[in-house]
Order: sequence, then structure tokens, then C-alpha cells
Amino acid sequence: MTVCPVDCIYEVRDQVVINPDECIDCGLCEAECPVTAIFVDTDVPPEWRSFIDKNADLGRRRADGEIGEDA
Repeated sequence: MTVCPVDCIYEVRDQVVINPDECIDCGLCEAECPVTAIFVDTDVPPEWRSFIDKNADLGRRRADGEIGEDA
């Protein structure tokens, strides 16, 4: 995700996650997502809300080096 100015987007397993602690909420990634899966947390559709905490956890752990891409 070269569009991210702060490099807060990480690959984990077969998905892409965002570290919310590093994200500056610029919104550039939203338009670039090929599957329209990036939302401001308050705009996440109800059926996807369970992924907010999962994404945050994986993003933080990946950024900290706790887990690798294939974790």
C-alpha cells in the first residue's frame, strides 16, 4: 500500500490490516482499496464491526514485530 504516507498498512496472512496507532486518518487508502473494505471506524457497516478490534490487534502486533506476514 504505497499510498499510505505513514506506512501503517501491513500484510498479515492473506489480508491487509491497519495499525490504528500509526494511522493519521488521511483517507488516501480508502479510495485505493480494490474491495472497498476500508472505512473510518464510525462508518463501518454493522455486519463488519466485529473486525474493528481484530484489525487493530493484528495491525499493532504486526507493527511491533510480534507477528510476521504469514502469522
